[in-house]
Amino acid sequence: MKIALVGTGRMGQAVKTVAEARRHEVVVQFDEHRPVLDASVDDLGGAEVIIDFSLPHLAVDHIKRYTDWNVPAVIGTTGWYDRLDEVRSYVLDGGGRVLYGANFSLGVALLSRAVKAVLPLLNELEHFDAFVHEVHHTNKVDSPSGTAVMLGNLIVDGLDRKSTFETNAVQGRIDAEALHVSSTRTGSVFGRHTVGFESDVDELTFEHRAKSREGFALGAVRAAEWMIDQHGFFSLDDALDQWVNRT
Repeated sequence: MKIALVGTGRMGQAVKTVAEARRHEVVVQFDEHRPVLDASVDDLGGAEVIIDFSLPHLAVDHIKRYTDWNVPAVIGTTGWYDRLDEVRSYVLDGGGRVLYGANFSLGVALLSRAVKAVLPLLNELEHFDAFVHEVHHTNKVDSPSGTAVMLGNLIVDGLDRKSTFETNAVQGRIDAEALHVSSTRTGSVFGRHTVGFESDVDELTFEHRAKSREGFALGAVRAAEWMIDQHGFFSLDDALDQWVNRT
């Protein structure tokens, strides 16, 4: 598989390493010195798929360009989901081929499915409150992370007593219907996400800790392998569902 890599930072380099280990070829790389938006489809060097870990303010324009080129793309960039409906419509109307994910770690995928599975029972146990906390390195661009927002939405959608979530520092009492999604930025932490459910007598926590960027890169490359034969607009969950059903 021939890959065009967009974003040559640490995450992009991890993707390149994993892709080559799986016998794929990165034929071209784009970054701030060689912007995608200045390129044409001929500049892709015959790439069969694009993997994009760039910047949030570029993501929507990048996706529209990939749709216009009719080249399948895997989008690991977060921080643009407030425009998700707009992007979905553009991709589907234009016959594009796009898969996006807040976090390509397969461990995070397991975390989110475990949380989703326990929510129906917690709906009946009203004495449990919920929270989400994430920790990332100091160079992380978005706060809270896309993964924390994804987990927050999962809880708000599945827990009747939560109708919204609060991502700012809370000064004083928090609304009982608000889920607190908090963030810490420190050192070089790759990513730590904790979902907690707490009552007066006990606490249940689900946590994922990334040990390196390789886990995220592997998920992105596997998603790119899957996208070669797909048409439409997908989340990582769509690919996971097919992998699970095959198993």
